[in-house]
Amino acid sequence: MIVAIHQPNYLPWLGYFHKMMSCDMFVVLDDVLHSRRAVTNKNKIKGTEGARLLSVPLSQKEVLIKDVTIMNESQWRQKHWSSLQGCYARASFWKELKALFLPVYTNPVESLAELNLQLIQVIRELLEIKTPMERSSDISGITGKKGTKIINICKYFEADIFLSGIGARTYNDEQEFEKNNLRLVYQDFQHPVYPQLWGDFLPNLAAVDLLFNCGPESKRYLSRQVIT
Repeated sequence: MIVAIHQPNYLPWLGYFHKMMSCDMFVVLDDVLHSRRAVTNKNKIKGTEGARLLSVPLSQKEVLIKDVTIMNESQWRQKHWSSLQGCYARASFWKELKALFLPVYTNPVESLAELNLQLIQVIRELLEIKTPMERSSDISGITGKKGTKIINICKYFEADIFLSGIGARTYNDEQEFEKNNLRLVYQDFQHPVYPQLWGDFLPNLAAVDLLFNCGPESKRYLSRQVIT
């Protein structure tokens, strides 16, 4: 059993979904403190000027992620949709796919986590990712902070492998994972190069960049990580 854990980010990049498709259970970590430095409420798309940052304004920040609320009175939804349309109206699959995303931007929610999960669900269905997904806040009896919490979530699902992002290498306590009979494996994601609008290829954008440009072929650019 391979478990991966990640916070619910806004319009996540391709590496997020590569991790999701490379595990047997994907846990959305939404009951930890929201960090001002996190990308939970922001990501980049590509326009004529290059990378364009989209950021969801927040009215509550220093709370658990599941309790973070959106500043909906700022008209951000209209601005984000206008940016998506401006960047991708000429993309091959904008007309075909925009109807799947439009309801998220026309039906406001107060919770950042709920907004992000709606978008994550649309994207994972388009990428045909079948991995089960659960929110950590829905799992009862999980205690501990940071690495201890991660290990306890893995134990809950009877995991023997924890698939971690490479960014966590600096603070993961490998000995603690070993003590708990968990094998720590780091994600091996090679960013694909695909047809893209507006000049030279830019990596690390929101996954919608791939989807609007490549449509049903998008899943071909992602392959499950083989863990032996």
